[in-house]
Amino acid sequence: MQAKDVAIVLLAAGNARRFGSDKLMADFEGRPLGARAGNELASIAAAAHFAVCQPEAHIAAYYKRLGFDIVDNPNPGIGLSGSLHLAVEAALRTDAQALLIALADMPFVQAAHVEALIAACTDTVVASFDGHQPMPPAIFPRGHWPDLLATAGDAGARHILAGAEKLTAPAGTLCDIDTADDLAASKVAFHRIDRLQ
Repeated sequence: MQAKDVAIVLLAAGNARRFGSDKLMADFEGRPLGARAGNELASIAAAAHFAVCQPEAHIAAYYKRLGFDIVDNPNPGIGLSGSLHLAVEAALRTDAQALLIALADMPFVQAAHVEALIAACTDTVVASFDGHQPMPPAIFPRGHWPDLLATAGDAGARHILAGAEKLTAPAGTLCDIDTADDLAASKVAFHRIDRLQ
């Protein structure tokens, strides 16, 4: 698969209940936490870039500046599946042959890894792998989009990813931020990963 055949979707509509505030706008090295994944994904010459956000979300302005089309999710309480459905519906309006799903609260995901996922995609789902479990970012060929539309609740595509091909990501780059403590720990990890690059 080539990047020009892929729609990239950044899911950024979660309620961040465990964080206690607007997680994606939290400061991370001088930029909003949610902007980091957006910057990496925007550098990839994909068929389309979408960001699924809550209406009036502050982070949406950053994604717009990066060239993302914003997809409003007015019902984030439905869970992750609601954002997945909106992502597929947006991708269906394009000629993309695959959908790359990424999460806005994963600040260390690298464009090179996403490009490797795209290159590895043929007719099967390919998920990132941290050595323990498959997870986003993950790429779904068009033939698997009905499976995404059939998801329900907050488990998202976990059951689909369980049977996906796996592509190991660089160590430490697949952590996500759920709590303020995660954010503090991730800043330490950021400097460690930065030194390794």
